Amino acid sequence: MAVTTPLLAQKINSPADIAPQDVHDGIASILSLPEGHTRDVMLGSVLTGLLLRGPRLEEVEAAIRAATALDRSGWDFHQPPEGMRFVGYTGSGKKTFKTINLSTAAALVAATGGAHVAKLGSRSASSKTGSRDFIDLVGATSDTVPHREMVDITAELGFGFFSIENRVPEFDRRYGGRFQAVHALSLAFPALLTPVTCSAYVYGLSHPAVGASARLLARLGLPDVTVINSSVGQAVQVDELIPGSTVRACRVSAGDEDLTFNDAVRRGAASMPQDLTSVTQHEDPRENVAAAVRVLAGRDTSQARNAVALNAALLMVMSEAAPTIRSGIDKALTIIDSGAALDTLQQFVRLTGGTPHQLRSFLRPVTPAAFLVSPGAKEAASC
Repeated sequence: MAVTTPLLAQKINSPADIAPQDVHDGIASILSLPEGHTRDVMLGSVLTGLLLRGPRLEEVEAAIRAATALDRSGWDFHQPPEGMRFVGYTGSGKKTFKTINLSTAAALVAATGGAHVAKLGSRSASSKTGSRDFIDLVGATSDTVPHREMVDITAELGFGFFSIENRVPEFDRRYGGRFQAVHALSLAFPALLTPVTCSAYVYGLSHPAVGASARLLARLGLPDVTVINSSVGQAVQVDELIPGSTVRACRVSAGDEDLTFNDAVRRGAASMPQDLTSVTQHEDPRENVAAAVRVLAGRDTSQARNAVALNAALLMVMSEAAPTIRSGIDKALTIIDSGAALDTLQQFVRLTGGTPHQLRSFLRPVTPAAFLVSPGAKEAASC
């Protein structure tokens, strides 16, 4: 007999393992409840409880399979050209310290360095600029480009953007906008929404459990995945690599953890000074985008340059465009200083049929001073 919704909520509070089928059926039951306070409270309690219980991989895997079941039958998947190594790249969101668009800028630098990055993203609910907002503000168009065509752009340019906002419409109808903190689904769900099959994945997680997340994603079928996290103190969690912070990385490839690689990522972050001011998100969305564009154009000498290079190095190693994190950092810094990554972004705008003048406007000097968003502000994201 399948577990009822109240029984699953009660079992969350017990130290005993919960059978995966009971978790799956319980989550499915909650999601099928009528819209309202009861469903929201049940969903929040169970998803938070599943994370705090360990997390226990079998339980979280069952929850994720139940959540994706609502939309999975309508998913399409596209293959990159034969012999081309695509790297899927996304994050959990909900970071407690908001940054400028480091991940999108890093993907463009890595693409300039020979990687092929399929950037997955969405608009941000409370942060000023999610990756989708960045793409829109620089004048590119992603919604009107079919997935198959975006795969071709990624193959040609090394960078493609795939919006995941419409990937789970049924699930999002029950979930969207209701969560402000990381929970069990955050360990893997966004990374599974890619419409293109990739050889490797980089997933940023705003929670220290990178090992559990990487092993979970491997169980769910990702062949080569690295999960990263940065923290400053106990409370500040970021789903990107921040130089000089406490960095965690876990790579699982073909079922085995690569401890040497994990150490190399940590050493790379430790080799750079910390300057949180240079990467802190601005109040004005346009200034937030302009900060990343200035890095790409080689016009920023702050530590934001190092932060973008560090994340780009990880992508280049995962894509086999650089042999080591250290060499990837050096290569990324050379690309940034030359301004070549801005050329990649300009080509992307053109290939998507966008408007180049919007991107050019971000290279003009900014007169008004931008106010920084408080690091403690909450962010709602897709998972």
